[in-house]
Amino acid sequence: MKDILPENVKQDLRRLRLNDMAAHLDEALEVAARTREGCLTFLAGLVRKQVEALDSRSLERRIKKAGFPERLTFESFDWGFQPGLHVEYIKDLAHLGFVKERRPLLILGKTGTGKTHLASAFGIRACEAGYRVAFFTAQNLLHRLHAALAHNTAHEIISSIARSHVLILDALGYVRAKPEYANLLFDVVSTCRGRVALIVTSNVSFEEWGLTMGNPSIVNAIVDRLLDRACLINIRPGRSYRTEGPLAPKLSADSR
Repeated sequence: MKDILPENVKQDLRRLRLNDMAAHLDEALEVAARTREGCLTFLAGLVRKQVEALDSRSLERRIKKAGFPERLTFESFDWGFQPGLHVEYIKDLAHLGFVKERRPLLILGKTGTGKTHLASAFGIRACEAGYRVAFFTAQNLLHRLHAALAHNTAHEIISSIARSHVLILDALGYVRAKPEYANLLFDVVSTCRGRVALIVTSNVSFEEWGLTMGNPSIVNAIVDRLLDRACLINIRPGRSYRTEGPLAPKLSADSR
């Protein structure tokens, strides 16, 4: 009977879709017998295994749905590579106060300075905290919205994006602009303002955004909305990981 009972319990747990509790039952019984723990402690430990597994799967779903190009985290960021980086300020931001307050976060820096890494790290941290995150390159999002204009569904896409807690627009400086892009970006920023924590990375200054998007007057209105209550990380004077980092190609003596 003793041998049959654990298997019956496992079957019942699986029928209740408590598969992780079923998987850890034998281990939990062994620990309980060895430590002579009470019934409530035994049950609490087993339930905790189920909760942890559910939390882990939920996190993985949020990260997958967010659409990060890579799983870049603060733990894998080289804090010592950029000597001018305000590390304490960034680590304070990593507590996600700006997300709770739905404030923009602007990350400016030349190519290769770690903008996308930082933006993704904030996004991963937000996923870990239970927030819904959406990651787009600015080019891809604007291209998608532009294509949706033909079906009059751009507003539906923007409304869907605005239901996220965090929206990351990466590489705004690399946009190959079309005449409608400035208005579409304005609609995204205006819709998200005060509702979504908007993280924007760019390799060009605010003054150059108008030239990039081809409509300075509308871009000025976008910048005005982004700067309102914004947090700013400026690594424009920083070094490039791609050309100066540890994995950068090394020049031979003959090519110098």
